Amino acid sequence: MSSEIVNELDELQMDALREIGNVGASHASTALTQLVKTDILIDVTECRVMPMPALPNRFGELGSLFATLKINIDSAGSCIYMVFPGDVATYLSDLLLSRPHKPGRPMTEQDREVLVEMGDICIRRYLVPIAKFLSIEIIPNSPVVSIDRITDRMKFPALISPLRSSSVVRVETNFVDTKKRFQGAIIFAPGKNIQALTFKRFGVDAESQAAMMSKFGL
Repeated sequence: MSSEIVNELDELQMDALREIGNVGASHASTALTQLVKTDILIDVTECRVMPMPALPNRFGELGSLFATLKINIDSAGSCIYMVFPGDVATYLSDLLLSRPHKPGRPMTEQDREVLVEMGDICIRRYLVPIAKFLSIEIIPNSPVVSIDRITDRMKFPALISPLRSSSVVRVETNFVDTKKRFQGAIIFAPGKNIQALTFKRFGVDAESQAAMMSKFGL
């Protein structure tokens, strides 16, 4: 039997994490829009407390490439991922470099460098409102990039494999274009410290909820 701790969050706590994730993703999409000079919007933000069972279809078809960026943001395990299907990654890279895009072209080392720069800017922008709201300083590490081919949806590349853990809470937001087509995802995995600060700030931690219940004699 697995020794992993399974997170148990109530609906109010998940709402709190969804809220900060939605605000962060909005800032990140604005930064991405400014970088590539085309509208990149966000879809509904979701908070998930179950492990990711398989690589989602939206990451790409079997046999296709996808790019993952990961930035660790504290010593307690909090991190942020950005995931792009290969064709989207090269499209965004070409937009950023102001060059024509050829669909289906292979990814290059220059694309990797562009993704590092783009991811670093977007993730730091994602964290600005969260750090301000929680009154903490967040100094993220440099991003790490992995380019992988989807050969089996049950086989996770090393960089993204922590999302299979039952101890990871995922706050996921999809990037979409103006036609609501998938353009990538940003996934915030807050550690216990950021979760606790968020719940306290929203008044949905166990202590605050118990105090509220006692006021009503419950």
